[in-house]
Amino acid sequence: MNTLIDISAGTYRIDPARSVCRLVATHAFGLHPVTGTMAVSGGTVTVAEDPERSIASAELDAASFTTDDPRRDRDIRGRRFLNTADHPEIGFRSTRCRRVADGWQLIGVLAVRGGTCEVVLDLSPAEAAGDGFRLVARCAVDRVAAGVGAGRPVIGRTVRVELDIHAVPVRARTGHAMAG
Repeated sequence: MNTLIDISAGTYRIDPARSVCRLVATHAFGLHPVTGTMAVSGGTVTVAEDPERSIASAELDAASFTTDDPRRDRDIRGRRFLNTADHPEIGFRSTRCRRVADGWQLIGVLAVRGGTCEVVLDLSPAEAAGDGFRLVARCAVDRVAAGVGAGRPVIGRTVRVELDIHAVPVRARTGHAMAG
């Protein structure tokens, strides 16, 4: 399915109230996975007339990381892992968009803890959602390449990430100049 062509060309704002990032990390020895969430604090999606020229950005609130274990959450948000005191935001900026056999991919740069790495997001087909659209993007992140090297002997390198994004059109601003 052609995910992007089904969305009208234009610029859309990611709605933080209806968007979320889900993460799954595994134990290095194959024990149960750890699932967490992180708030999406903002971003934009610009759908071009030529879908391959579309771009996107997203920001995550690193301090919002949460799982079912408050102690683990404090550790992950702390200096050894995300270091949210010094790096409160995780960012993504696309560099290109490409059609693949089963849909679309968005390639870009992920910024974590002051470092960067390339990631490839697989996009699900967009769905109409009230005043905009919903899109799910999935990728695997090598957390060590992304700058989160703590926990190497215990935590697997790959973190599966799923962004569940709701985006609404950016309305053109209208206004009147004030007479001076």
